[in-house]
Amino acid sequence: MSETDQPVTKKLKQGKDESVEAPDKLSSSCSSSSSATPTAAIADKEEIEEEAVEHETNEQGEQFFDLTGKKRFTVRKWKGKVLLDIREFYESNGEMKPGKKGISLNLEQYKILSKLVKSGSIDAIVKKHNGTGI
Repeated sequence: MSETDQPVTKKLKQGKDESVEAPDKLSSSCSSSSSATPTAAIADKEEIEEEAVEHETNEQGEQFFDLTGKKRFTVRKWKGKVLLDIREFYESNGEMKPGKKGISLNLEQYKILSKLVKSGSIDAIVKKHNGTGI
C-alpha cells in the first residue's frame, strides 16, 4: 500500500462545537492543492434556492424519494435498525421491485455523508473533476 493509499481521517466542522471524523483515501488525482475550496462550494450552494421535495410511500409503508427514473432513496427499518438505501429498481408484473445494485447506509454513515454534503466538500471535488458546479 503506497503512502497515498493510506487511510486518512479528516475532521469536518459544522457550527461551533460539532465535528465528525470522516475516513478518506487520497489518490494522486485528488491532491489537496486544488483551487476549489469547500468555502467556494458553499458560496455557490447559497445561490441555489431551496425547494421542498415530496416523498412517496411504497407498499411496505417505507418512505422514499425518486432520484432518476428507476433509482430511489428509501428510509427503512431492517432488523430493528434504520437504513438509508440508494438502490436501482426494476419493474416486474407492473410492480417496482428493488434490484441488487445499491447501497444501504446506517445512521452513522448517513450522518457523515450528510455533513460532507452540507460542508460543500463533495461539491468542491465534483467541481474540480467536472470543471463546473453541480
